[in-house]
Amino acid sequence: MNSYRLFQLGLYPVLPILIWQARAVKNQFPIPIAQSEKIVLGTGSRRYLILGESTAAGVGASSIDQTIAGHFFTAKGESTQVINFGKNGIRVAECLDHFQSDLIELSPEIVGVLLFFGANDTFKLTHPHKYRKDFQQLIVDLQSRFNPKWIYLADIPPVHLFPAFPPFLKKKLRIQREFLTHEMEQLANQNPILIFQKLQLHLSPSFFCEDQIHPSDQGYKAIVDFVLQSIRE
Repeated sequence: MNSYRLFQLGLYPVLPILIWQARAVKNQFPIPIAQSEKIVLGTGSRRYLILGESTAAGVGASSIDQTIAGHFFTAKGESTQVINFGKNGIRVAECLDHFQSDLIELSPEIVGVLLFFGANDTFKLTHPHKYRKDFQQLIVDLQSRFNPKWIYLADIPPVHLFPAFPPFLKKKLRIQREFLTHEMEQLANQNPILIFQKLQLHLSPSFFCEDQIHPSDQGYKAIVDFVLQSIRE
């Protein structure tokens, strides 16, 4: 019996507790406004595409300038254009269907793609094999559609460290996240166009916004600074 199957079997008896704890957190901390669900910044010739879940949607940021797209655009300069599509709650498997009409409208000249997924697949306990298959399908589609020089796979947010979550929930989320992160590492090892680096950030209280789950302005700036260390152009 494989290790993930053992993890699943251990979850079944405690699943009602986990669901109750997750709902309690959701009720206690309302979700902040998304600042960057669908935005385009700049008109430059070097074009970048950002796709993802709540982090790409800018949940927790105070303005567009303080989102991942905003900080990335500021760092790259006026010669660039940043196209950003984000949706709170979305999983990797849902990305192509949800953003299909938006992606079809884009011209194919994309220098790089940044993908911010995984938290919702962690919360919703996506099987690692399915997660890898869904991610591979998304990557193949983006490569054939835009032929980017690179695709950045952002590490899954450290959901097991979010202050809003109780210890028992954190423990189970940490294990699920580790399984999914391993699949991302394997994908990156097999495809030279992919960039993946395990997240290394100091998560002080100021990293989080008022819901104690999503990044604050300071948190988003730290994420982009970390991303830029991995992207050498």
